[in-house]
Amino acid sequence: MEYSYTQPQKNKVRHFVIRRAVELMTTMRSEACCVRNSYVRDVYEYFLNKEESHECEEAEKIDPSYIREWEKLQLNAIGMKRAEELSVCYLAGPEPINDFKEFTEMGVLPENIWAFEIKKSVYSQALASLQLNEFKQPKIIKTSIENFFENTPRKFDIVYIDACASLISDQHALRSVAALFQYHRLNSPGILITNFAGLDHSNQSEIQEYVDAIARYDICRNGQTCFAQDNPIQSEFYRKKKISLDTNDSLDYKYGNFVTQMVCNAALISIPILRFVNSPYVGILINKPIQEEIENSNANGLTGAYIRGIKYNTFTRFFLENSFIMEKMPNQFLGINKVNKLMNELSGKNSFHYKIPECLKFLYNLKQNKIELREEVSRALDFYSGSKCMYQFLDKTNENLFFDTVINQLAYPMHYVAGQSRRYTYIAKSQRMFTDLILFDECRYIYDWMPSVNQLRQAFSNLSWQYTFRFGLDGLVKQRINYNNEFFFQGSVISKNIDGFKAAHFPERQWIE
Repeated sequence: MEYSYTQPQKNKVRHFVIRRAVELMTTMRSEACCVRNSYVRDVYEYFLNKEESHECEEAEKIDPSYIREWEKLQLNAIGMKRAEELSVCYLAGPEPINDFKEFTEMGVLPENIWAFEIKKSVYSQALASLQLNEFKQPKIIKTSIENFFENTPRKFDIVYIDACASLISDQHALRSVAALFQYHRLNSPGILITNFAGLDHSNQSEIQEYVDAIARYDICRNGQTCFAQDNPIQSEFYRKKKISLDTNDSLDYKYGNFVTQMVCNAALISIPILRFVNSPYVGILINKPIQEEIENSNANGLTGAYIRGIKYNTFTRFFLENSFIMEKMPNQFLGINKVNKLMNELSGKNSFHYKIPECLKFLYNLKQNKIELREEVSRALDFYSGSKCMYQFLDKTNENLFFDTVINQLAYPMHYVAGQSRRYTYIAKSQRMFTDLILFDECRYIYDWMPSVNQLRQAFSNLSWQYTFRFGLDGLVKQRINYNNEFFFQGSVISKNIDGFKAAHFPERQWIE
């Protein structure tokens, strides 16, 4: 299929996303974060103004010097950059000059712009399109972008992956996204721009596979199930969800949201959990070798009751349910192969020994107290569940706060900044395209504030330390609360409906004509 790279709609979207990406990384950089610099202080002052309340009494226990220290940490993590300091990469295609001109017109130095092309014929076209006697041009490298991420320790502020295929395809654009996070090639804060093709509505078998996969993901988000008990019978809820999706307009809208969700899931969930469970760091928490725990978990298998017990972990439920269906009822769901392919794409370059289902099940069992912990970890966990030093504020603190802090401190997820992202859709010739600009932030001002696992109990006994952390974490929770429930579930200290502390939303996808 041929694509237009200079169509007016394409040019508009290219201009919009590159301009905004550069602005977010430079003049708007103070807003390029999950938690603004004033957030902890704003929560603190909000509680102080609630005179004669328990929240006010607790806030008064905070030494303000801790808040100032956190603000320094946040400023240092976000930093400042000028356009000429930014590093950029993108897929070259046959016309690499289009994106190049947009970046250089925004002040990015030509020497800091990289482009990649793996296809020999397209690479030749790309070279031929340049005036090689001119100094200003991108570096066009004949390799795939994911191979570059794997083999070259270069980091970028803006990465633009413009695919000519749908989200789950043999072109592996989503795998390239996962590889970006696997090898940690995006700076923090950093911008990822993706452009995926829409669905081919003339290919009904492909459409039905996507309908099935998207319906099942939505069902898992709602805590429902696709099957009845352990029998190969599709649930009524599942049948109704498929029917509601099976129109072009509804499916295209849901597909656009699915694209955004899976790109974010690669950065926030799949790659970090693969990294952590496959690392020696997991031994910090558990008493037995990880291999023994995984083998025990595999020996017990999956049951319908186990799947239905996963209430608030959408990603975990979705892929473990898929593993269950593959074993029990493989012919009942058209999208099983599509979901398996999605899982492989979200795993990056597949260099991990333990795969996504094994890692998800292990971490879920860990949080459900089904895995024996080291003695010192158990003592720290008891502090979280029973200590009078853990004032509730809005949500009651639970063990997940402990595990998520420890795991994410070492797994290095990148969190999406929903409100600063932008989403577009347009038609290139007859093909609908879905463009996402997503801002990512490592939030090291959250994770680096805390000491290591064996120091957490002592740190949390210091209320200034603890409350500063929890107030900052509340800002991160507000970014994820509408879209993700894998981490920091029930981590809020202040209502998401209060001005200044409201939950973030991704903007609706905008039509470009």
